[in-house]
Amino acid sequence: MDMNKTRLMGILLAGGRGERMGSRPKALLPIGESTFMGVIISVMMKAGIEDITVVLGFHADEVRPFVPEGVDIAVNPKPEMDMLSSLLTGLESASAEHTGGLIALTDYPLVKLSTYSKLIEEHRRNPGCIISPVHNNHGGHPVIFPRVLFDELATAPLEVGARHVVRANPDLRRFVPVDDPGICIDVNTPELYEKHIASKIGEISW
Repeated sequence: MDMNKTRLMGILLAGGRGERMGSRPKALLPIGESTFMGVIISVMMKAGIEDITVVLGFHADEVRPFVPEGVDIAVNPKPEMDMLSSLLTGLESASAEHTGGLIALTDYPLVKLSTYSKLIEEHRRNPGCIISPVHNNHGGHPVIFPRVLFDELATAPLEVGARHVVRANPDLRRFVPVDDPGICIDVNTPELYEKHIASKIGEISW
């Protein structure tokens, strides 16, 4: 495949119930002058991803009005199922031109722009591989799945999820070292929100 012809789609999974965070959808939690969803989409765009789909589920009616213009919306009809069902809902938006999907989670709003850029560059070099960031020997998010594995994702057991495809294809894995602890910071409780975001607004930089 010609490296210059790769084209990723971005999928932001924002359809979870988010019970541990309270009644407010995580996608709409404030971070600086934006929201978790707004920050992640903005960073994706700055990294050069033109085609972005936000997958909604629980709280869809509440979140939908805040999805930025130009971003597609897909609604998982069964958000109570495994996260893989939301991923597959997002992949339904993939066109024949897309060489892979960059999958981001709304719980990880602190990932740096440089990390997205490095993952995208690695996809250009290895468009048939699963690409993950690594910080201090710990893997994190987002993750890129190549088009050649979309069908495997569609048939993976829901109870295992995308991990089934990752484990079944060890030779296709590529790890990108990044200086970015944000890839491992899952902000999914009020305590973690206070620790990593509310108390450090002045320090956050992308």
